[in-house]
Amino acid sequence: MEPLYLDHAATSPALPEAWEAGAAAHREAWANPGSLHRAGAQAALTLERARREIARSLGAEGWRVVFTSCGTESNQLGIQGAARALRKRVERGAGGRPARVLVGAAEHPSSLAACEGLAAEGFVVQRVPVDAAGIVQPEALLPLLGEDVALVSLQWANNELGGLNPIPPLVAAVRRLAPRAAFHCDAVQAAGKRGEPLAALGADSIAVAAHKLGGLRGCAALLLRPGSAPPQPLLTGGGQEGGLRSGTENVMGAAAFAAAAQWRAERLRREPRAYLDRRADLLALLRAVAPDLVPIGALSEEETLGSILTIALPGARARTLLSALDAEGVQIGSGSACHGSGTAVSPVLEAIGLEPALRNSVLRFSLNGTETAADLERAAAALRTARAKAVVARA
Repeated sequence: MEPLYLDHAATSPALPEAWEAGAAAHREAWANPGSLHRAGAQAALTLERARREIARSLGAEGWRVVFTSCGTESNQLGIQGAARALRKRVERGAGGRPARVLVGAAEHPSSLAACEGLAAEGFVVQRVPVDAAGIVQPEALLPLLGEDVALVSLQWANNELGGLNPIPPLVAAVRRLAPRAAFHCDAVQAAGKRGEPLAALGADSIAVAAHKLGGLRGCAALLLRPGSAPPQPLLTGGGQEGGLRSGTENVMGAAAFAAAAQWRAERLRREPRAYLDRRADLLALLRAVAPDLVPIGALSEEETLGSILTIALPGARARTLLSALDAEGVQIGSGSACHGSGTAVSPVLEAIGLEPALRNSVLRFSLNGTETAADLERAAAALRTARAKAVVARA
């Protein structure tokens, strides 16, 4: 039997539509899009078509799409690039006080590391507290805002817990109380999995990545709101992407990204509850085989991405269960795959104040939105068997 893969928050396998679009670009648009001959023009045309399709499919028509290599690069361009571009103006307006950067306490490691880099340059970096579900509520952000804030960086969906930050009211608060600040949103985990258009978030820059929604690794983008101040580039050289990201563009990856984004948008239109219903069904099945499980993260649908279900199993070790589940043919995760070996305690679990006894017992099931009822039942049965084997092994 083929393994059941339920770790789509780490990466999702490329869709057939993405492979086909990428292969077509490889055959027909293989040239450098910066070249002035006919082959180069064909590559440039393919790249621009992909750019427009990504913006349309993700609900950001009219936004500038800057291609990057990965979500980490998109976040760093949106965070460090914007903060550096705005620093002098903000510090002048704040009477010479050092510019501040606000970042959510439960953000992805790429965002937190980008902010740490700014702290080394003299920015004052402050973390915005999250609630027990890992969500930044407006009342937590409001006291930190002021005229000396250059950047606020908050993710749309938490990559470990699946909780949704209420981005539009958070953006509104920043516009009102920190009018010189840019707002960056990491939507890498949520893009293609929510029906709301990205433009409705109201952020100045939004990071997205192809491999989270069925495209190819090695291609991502930073979406820039019309009228927003452009970030200072991190990579300089040939001046590609309008000078914001030098380096020969990944035409094949962009074409595959566009096809995957289009597929996701159409599927959400056909089945808007593709994730939420499967998550609810999976939780019920898991509770039937493990009544003592503790759901981690948001409980209400309004605050839940839908593709992620995170639980803790008291008395169990996540690493042991992951291996046992893999042996049963079910592949899941435990926290962010970007933490490398996964041996360190997740900063997200620390930020939400999860009791220490549960921190090494956390499992993350992440869905593709196409799982059948039999798939979900198989996952629950595998957990029951894996836990039983783990108990026997300890005895």
